[in-house]
Amino acid sequence: MRAEDAIGGTRPEASESDGSAGVASGRATRNVLIHTVRNDFHATVVTHALGLRGHRVIRWIGQDYPERITGSVSFMDDQVGIRFSVDEAAFTPSQVDVVWFRRHATPVAPSFIDRRDVDFVTDELQIADTAHARLFDHAFWINSTRASAACDVKTTQLMVAKAVGMTLPRTLVSNDPKDIRAFLSRGEACIYKPLSGHTWTEEDWTRKTCTAEVTLEHLPADPILQATPGIFQQKVRKSYEVRVQFFGAFYAGVKIESSSLRAGDLDWRIDQDTIASCQPAVLPTHVYAGCRDMMRRLGIVSGGFDFIVDDRGQWIFMEVNEAGQFLFIESWCEQLPLLDAFCQFIEKADAEFEYAPTPTPLTLKAACASAEQVGVLSKHK
Repeated sequence: MRAEDAIGGTRPEASESDGSAGVASGRATRNVLIHTVRNDFHATVVTHALGLRGHRVIRWIGQDYPERITGSVSFMDDQVGIRFSVDEAAFTPSQVDVVWFRRHATPVAPSFIDRRDVDFVTDELQIADTAHARLFDHAFWINSTRASAACDVKTTQLMVAKAVGMTLPRTLVSNDPKDIRAFLSRGEACIYKPLSGHTWTEEDWTRKTCTAEVTLEHLPADPILQATPGIFQQKVRKSYEVRVQFFGAFYAGVKIESSSLRAGDLDWRIDQDTIASCQPAVLPTHVYAGCRDMMRRLGIVSGGFDFIVDDRGQWIFMEVNEAGQFLFIESWCEQLPLLDAFCQFIEKADAEFEYAPTPTPLTLKAACASAEQVGVLSKHK
């Protein structure tokens, strides 16, 4: 397959009625590279939606490197050549306009590699994987690997949030047993959450990390407590919570009435499957300004912010996820055009993006129905 064909493949038919007539309505065709993992609903839906709008997409599925993905960089006399291939479809970095760094899977040695060589092969793959990203620096990234890495550090987020004037709960990030015990001895309710999420799977059960209330009585012996740092915070009395997604300067968010959920006083995600609908949220001017300032300082152009609005109406910053889920916001509040806005964001490739409403936006419901019809999305989704 030719390189110019690879960044294209077969695109679904577009129609005027579903907001998908991209080229016909004057949008320039974008060539989009999506870094993702297997079974990623967001990447699947957005890939299909962009195809409906006339754009060309390649999905770089991290677990497929190196067995289904190859890369070559050559230096021959005065010529530099760069070529990648995904499932034998070739493309070059110069063909890519936008990179969506949706999910990243760290490459590992294939299973057929001799166990004595696994460490060497894995190290080589990871070095090459890091180098590959630098070859697309000319493209518009959502978000860059550097910004993503910085934003994923919770202490960095909290320091930036404090610097821009966000209100934070009293917080301790520590593995020092003395400091942790002192923090929990203040006489106020506290919660614990990990620095990053984790899932344990053994035979017929799965457990995931989540926010939990913690007291001195819950703490293990000091050597165990010191073995793993964690986030300890003052428990905030909630009125409701807000999840707000930014694409450039545009945002859309929902109010989550967490008090009505089974574990809503701790973490609405524990019971999120019971949420059928939400009302849109409007950010106060100072909160909006703080979010935009944080994005600039962190170097991100897209991010999902979590806030608690306490019983005094104060907006309290919890975290920003630079690669979080966002389509659920539209599923809970269909008047918020998250999918259409994200497609526009990719089309405009602008860190100061503003959404331009259209009479026939491409909705999540329509995109999923179309994707199911052509077999790229299972109907149970």
